[in-house]
Amino acid sequence: MMAPPPRMTESSDSYTRHCPLFVRVYDLDDPSPYFAALRPSGYRMPAALVSALEAIHAPLGAARGAGDTPRVLDFACGYGVIGALLRHDVSMEGIFARYGEREWRPEDGRRYWEQDAAFFAARLREGAAFEIGGIDIAGNALDYARSLGFVDRAFHENVVDDAPSDALKHFLRGVDLVVESGALGVMLPDAFARILDCRGDEGRPWFLYCPRPDVNWSALNALWAERGYRTESFCGGPVRYRKPLDEQERTDMLRRSRALGRPGEAFMQGGYLLVDMTLARPEADACNPPIAAMRTRYG
Repeated sequence: MMAPPPRMTESSDSYTRHCPLFVRVYDLDDPSPYFAALRPSGYRMPAALVSALEAIHAPLGAARGAGDTPRVLDFACGYGVIGALLRHDVSMEGIFARYGEREWRPEDGRRYWEQDAAFFAARLREGAAFEIGGIDIAGNALDYARSLGFVDRAFHENVVDDAPSDALKHFLRGVDLVVESGALGVMLPDAFARILDCRGDEGRPWFLYCPRPDVNWSALNALWAERGYRTESFCGGPVRYRKPLDEQERTDMLRRSRALGRPGEAFMQGGYLLVDMTLARPEADACNPPIAAMRTRYG
């Protein structure tokens, strides 16, 4: 899942300061400026989430009666890098290298899409099969993800502020898992509540998300309690998210963590911000497999 455009990020000093960067690169006709901006940070959450999806695949399909192809909503999917990694023999570093090969300019438009399609088509791999729906407010990024086959359905919608369209509601009624990569922060409760409202009390999906330690998650925790969900650390410990964009962002992250009563230094390792990948599942579902069984598959 990509870092989101400004209106869907945390309200924080650091993000406010860096928002102009993502305004310029998040919703262009070509993904190369976006990945060029992220590459110095060692952004790695899409790869971590793909490993989790592969570990979850069989237990999720069995628990929800979804068979071999569970349905996933990739929330704030951007250019669809989760689907790219899941469906192709390419690493996150390979993604950075691919898009770093060219000097794209706005007047180039979508000229590289056909070349990108050929690149990924040559690297298709067998693996855990998911039906992937991507949702984002970035229409150009969504078009790219859909054109390249990184998502099967694309929804250019903002469920933080607005009710889902009829098409999205129909898709959500069959969703088994919602994935979010940890960059949306305080906006998630409203979005996740709208998703849950489409399902009623039956067949409610799992959620796999990556809460950052410098964000106040009390509203989302309250939503889980209200809706009868149980949350568990998927990996049993933190995973690396990305490096701060600069020293000021690092300072801001640590300051916010401490303000929330969390020892900020414990959430930085080797220069990386750590997040606790979290799985939320309906408490009453008797068919939920033990999380330990899924942890052993992760890697």
